[in-house]
Amino acid sequence: MTFRWGALRAAFAIVLAASGAFGVVALPSHGLSSAFASTSGDQELSGAQSLTVGDWTRPEFDRDTYSATSMAELLAARAAAAAAAAAEAAAAAAEAAIAAMESAKLESAVSQDTPTRDSESLSDPYDSELSAFLVGRSTSWTRPVDAPISSPYGPRDIICNPAGCSNAFHDGVDFGAACGTPVAAVSAGRVVFAGPAGGYGNRVIVDHGSGIESIYGHIGGDSYAVAVGDLIETGTVVGEVGVTGVTTGCHLDLKIRVNGEYLSPLHYLLARGVTV
Repeated sequence: MTFRWGALRAAFAIVLAASGAFGVVALPSHGLSSAFASTSGDQELSGAQSLTVGDWTRPEFDRDTYSATSMAELLAARAAAAAAAAAEAAAAAAEAAIAAMESAKLESAVSQDTPTRDSESLSDPYDSELSAFLVGRSTSWTRPVDAPISSPYGPRDIICNPAGCSNAFHDGVDFGAACGTPVAAVSAGRVVFAGPAGGYGNRVIVDHGSGIESIYGHIGGDSYAVAVGDLIETGTVVGEVGVTGVTTGCHLDLKIRVNGEYLSPLHYLLARGVTV
């Protein structure tokens, strides 16, 4: 009986030893992945089977100068920018065309204008009295009011009121003076019109000879300081700034007409040394 019990214990010990040896040998191939097993021997084994990643939040990025939130918005923004650039180029081209046209008109007007008008050979055949009056006075020009320009010569938006609607092209230049401001004649001449003119409001027109006229629009009611037929000096007050006709506020609308064609008053006065 003793012999049998000893033999069983020896056999049990051998089985335990064999099982332990087999587990140690099998551990590298069964306990580790093939990918990890192929890494460098310096790799630490402690994290191979249990890797913990902390919480991660996507950082917020500045949007720089972009406001689009989708490709469609980005394309729309680019299209709008291109349209704005095209409109600006078209406006610049239109302004250049107007400037070229005004330059040509001014050259034609200056060639007939005041420096030689004092010559007897160029006296106005329709108004000899005016021609005589202008001798020594025709080269004197001045600004009509001391006020900033509020609307230039050229294309503009149409405005309407009970008196009518404005033109899409402004033939004059507006000076943003307060109502009641005295309006001075830009040069010597004869008053050929003083009265209401529909959408242009109350008007005064002065003939400066050689087909040159200055027109003062939106004059205040009952503020005429001259009458038709008067011969006036440069700077003579012809009336006061008002809001008559098609207008949105007090201002003077000055127009310059040469042989029936309107020129830019700004360019015309500048060509005669007037600061505007």
